[in-house]
Amino acid sequence: MRTLKAILIDDELKSRDNLRQLLLEYCPNVAIIAEAGSAVEALKLIRELNPDLLFLDIEMGEVSGFDLLKLLNGQQNFEVIFVTAFDKYGIQAVKACAIDYLLKPINILELSNAVEKAAIQINPKKENERLKELVANIDRGDDEQRIAIPLSDKIEFLAIHKIIRLEAEGNYTHIYLDNKKQYLVCKTLKEYQELLEKHNFIRTHQSHLINFRKISAYVKTDGGYIAMDDGSQVPISRQKRDEVLLRIMKGKF
Repeated sequence: MRTLKAILIDDELKSRDNLRQLLLEYCPNVAIIAEAGSAVEALKLIRELNPDLLFLDIEMGEVSGFDLLKLLNGQQNFEVIFVTAFDKYGIQAVKACAIDYLLKPINILELSNAVEKAAIQINPKKENERLKELVANIDRGDDEQRIAIPLSDKIEFLAIHKIIRLEAEGNYTHIYLDNKKQYLVCKTLKEYQELLEKHNFIRTHQSHLINFRKISAYVKTDGGYIAMDDGSQVPISRQKRDEVLLRIMKGKF
């Protein structure tokens, strides 16, 4: 297994000490080549040492982890695992485009899984397009946000407002766009629900997640269903019916 050169970036020494110990004990393929207590310090180290992987805190005084990535925009041939005590970031652009997100106190299994994902993705010869999208997402409005779609041969970035609906197929998800394109992605519908709920998406059924802004009609016949802008018909489960109809009646989409 290839050794991953990593830099730990956190303004709390105790947090760096804890993470360092966990990596030494449970992630032998990670070599810690440097540590930084601020984004400014980290910027210099990243440019000098060319790491494979950053363990990056988000809130670090005046210059945040997000600010650091903006300063490095165009030089992102590394992966980032965010490590933070603030779970509010978990539903932001972070989860859409970062390799992973760890909440303090760190869970050992989640740490190991994040490192494993990073090891699979790292390619020092190619700039990290996913991180470029993360940096862009930070400053985009809700209607311009994008999510990363892992395909067999590439990672594609989809504008959220172009998604009509998503449909589950086991541990896979079909994603349907307003230009008639569709994708089959190896992620569960629940994962996409967590990413998209704040962007006017709602689960109407165990197998269906829809973009409320792409609804063309609610049809009462045949047990009731939702007609989407692309002509598709989406069922509403009995458990979800009241929630969905209330939202339609209030026009909150």
